[in-house]
Amino acid sequence: MGPHARRHPRQARHPGLTRADGAVRGGGRDAGRGGPRGRGPRPRVGERGDDSGGPRRRDEGDGLLAVGRRPTVAVGRRAAVTGRIARHEGLRIPVGDETVAATRYEPVDEPGPSPALLNYVPYPQQDSITYGGYDPLNRYLAARGYEVIAADMVGTGGSTGFIDEPFTRREGEEPAAIVDWLADRPWTTGKVGMFGKSYGGITALDAAAQRPDALEAIVPIHTPFEGVRNAYTYGGLFELLTIGMDWLTLMQALDAKPPSDPSGDPASLDAWLERLGQLDDRDPWLFQFLDAGPDGEYWADKAIPVERIDVPVLAVDGWRDPYTEDTLRYVDRIDAPTRVLLGPWRHRMPHRGRESAVDFRRQVADWFDRFLRDEDTGVLDHPPYRVWTEREGGGTRAGVWRGLDAWPTLGDGGADRMAFALTPDGLAVDGADVPDGADVLDGDDEFDGSTATAREFSEAAAFACEPDPTVGLASVDPYGAATAPPLTNDDDARTLAFDTDPLDRPVELTGTGEVELRIESPVPDPTVVVRLVDVDPAGRGRTVAHGAVRGAFRDGLDSRDPLPTDEETDLAVALEPTSHLFEAGHRIRLAVGTALFPEVAAIPGPDGPSLGEPITVRSSPAAPSRLRFPGRRHAAADPAFADAIRMAGPDEERISARAERATGSTEWETSRTHVSDGVRAVKSSEQRVDLPHGAFAAESTHEATVDGGDPASIDARNAHRMTVENDLGTFLVDATSRISPSECRVRTTVAHEGTTLYEGEWTR
Repeated sequence: MGPHARRHPRQARHPGLTRADGAVRGGGRDAGRGGPRGRGPRPRVGERGDDSGGPRRRDEGDGLLAVGRRPTVAVGRRAAVTGRIARHEGLRIPVGDETVAATRYEPVDEPGPSPALLNYVPYPQQDSITYGGYDPLNRYLAARGYEVIAADMVGTGGSTGFIDEPFTRREGEEPAAIVDWLADRPWTTGKVGMFGKSYGGITALDAAAQRPDALEAIVPIHTPFEGVRNAYTYGGLFELLTIGMDWLTLMQALDAKPPSDPSGDPASLDAWLERLGQLDDRDPWLFQFLDAGPDGEYWADKAIPVERIDVPVLAVDGWRDPYTEDTLRYVDRIDAPTRVLLGPWRHRMPHRGRESAVDFRRQVADWFDRFLRDEDTGVLDHPPYRVWTEREGGGTRAGVWRGLDAWPTLGDGGADRMAFALTPDGLAVDGADVPDGADVLDGDDEFDGSTATAREFSEAAAFACEPDPTVGLASVDPYGAATAPPLTNDDDARTLAFDTDPLDRPVELTGTGEVELRIESPVPDPTVVVRLVDVDPAGRGRTVAHGAVRGAFRDGLDSRDPLPTDEETDLAVALEPTSHLFEAGHRIRLAVGTALFPEVAAIPGPDGPSLGEPITVRSSPAAPSRLRFPGRRHAAADPAFADAIRMAGPDEERISARAERATGSTEWETSRTHVSDGVRAVKSSEQRVDLPHGAFAAESTHEATVDGGDPASIDARNAHRMTVENDLGTFLVDATSRISPSECRVRTTVAHEGTTLYEGEWTR
């Protein structure tokens, strides 16, 4: 993308934005803080600042904060829950040389100290966490008798400090220090748990790997544990839509967002003004991710050592979330009690899932009751894996909850499995890979190849896969948007598509499958994308699972090995984990292509993938390209699952799951042009949170385009505006970015009542 050029930001002094001592905050990286953020010793608790943890108020004498203390009381029998909760804002927690801003939810009817639960994230607790979507969960857990602490990560929100790079080990050291601090408060029992979705799950895993004495259990939700998989989730391809366009633009805006309640927590105003003065001292995260690539040294210190975790873990993920494979991998490495919940969800809380909402909040409370209160809640009586098996084509509420003792994989010699070879006539059962009887659930039949999917396959075949960069538009199901699951037919028509005949019996996939391809490529680093599709009797296709890989990373992200050009090479593409029943009368389709727009992108560069060249897929009876997955044929057309379990619906009686002060929506629009055969995808969202101290609003638009005949024409443009209204006036934060092969650009501005406070732009 060429050399890096930057126009340095400028800051304007503003008479309304000063510290308590009258000084305007700003200046260089080391102004008013203990040096740059980076790796170092674990923060020490109690080095400075007040430590009582009570409600804070303004001291009329000198403008500083004074802290009240809740009396110490003895631990007694738990009182009946009444749902009365006190919210203490402006809490400041010392962590090394920094202070963390937090809000405390106090269960005021508890007769004594309570266990504490920590949610540690880079999303501002003054508004979106404590009054937005997380607030109902925080209040629910407080109503169950927990002290719930919502804390801003060091370098974000109202906390002091600055983040040079995300996903470093300090993001575990900091919450581990807070855990120890909470254990010393007179209003806690000394036992602490952690929970959180996405980044909140990352900090929970990372803190647990630090092994603080007071941490008893964690609940990570939709959580990767390796930093590189926050950017290159699919085989070395950049995760364009979710990370590059959506999340990184959000974080760019949050970097510059002022506090929502500076009067309630003056220290948060100081921290923000200082942070503005440091934004020009580091590259935007977007540039960091793209420069590092999937195998850069940048990622070396950004993998959580999950094998060190020794506390119980309730791990949660969903079939439509990018990080289900990560969840299964970290659970497999943890030597402690674990339970896994896998549903049909996208990157969303399970009690608010579009497909199958469950009583997740109660399950979280039960998990913590077991390990922080030593109550027998039965959570360890659950099967190790509770999973949702989709039915009726998927993407609907049809399905069944089941309990499994282990997660099936192709490497498990005891697992049933199915295999289908790619042939000129479609998918054909590959009986050589299926043990006798392994495909039949009820044991009344043996596999003999004589199914509706068996076809003659007697000669070697070669299939030309022409590049079409627009493929994916009809398959991507973005989280946040209230849309129906997309139909894949338009994408399928633009790829190599291999179908079975209509199934005479249901075929189940439960586990992690893969597609083994024998390919020839004229370039050393092609993009290969596979999609597994359920085609109903009316011909409508819906995605079951997909996978993608850059040819040079076919053996893993830590092993760059360009393909030998114009030679037949084995390449395996892992499918996302899932559980799905292909019903009788449906067809199984495997689509092979070179794009999944705009979910992932092959961004060219010195070390980037090769674009725009066809690949050839070869298959023969002796060496077939094939689809393989853990699964079986069912004897009955409507099978009854012996391992079916009951899962209750959301518990709405105690605390509503709806955020009372927040409203918002997300839209997803796609279109295709006839002239260039190009496509356009737009994701837009808006949110408003009415606050006791003002208001917070956010609106974003993310637009991606690509022309049908030119993979290098991919262009993503993003805009995120935040509006903060408080007693200092109205602030506007505008964050924009552009991602394309020819240029990447990031721009951030901050204005207060029409006066520009900050303006920064970075290009390359």
